[in-house]
Amino acid sequence: MASHDTDFVSLPLLTVSEAAKYLGVGRKIVYQLLEFGEIRAVKRRGAVLIEKGSVDSFRSSGKLT
Repeated sequence: MASHDTDFVSLPLLTVSEAAKYLGVGRKIVYQLLEFGEIRAVKRRGAVLIEKGSVDSFRSSGKLT
């Protein structure tokens, strides 16, 4: 999972559950996408937060059908 300093993160951020709902998949798939570098996230106070811009890019790529 990619991790960045929060000063360089594009906002807004989504929780894993929000990203899963937005993509129409389960939380496990979101974690797999993170693992494979398809989407980006940061950890803030122990929570994994997904960069919405990376989710939008992934959605528009057509990789998830």
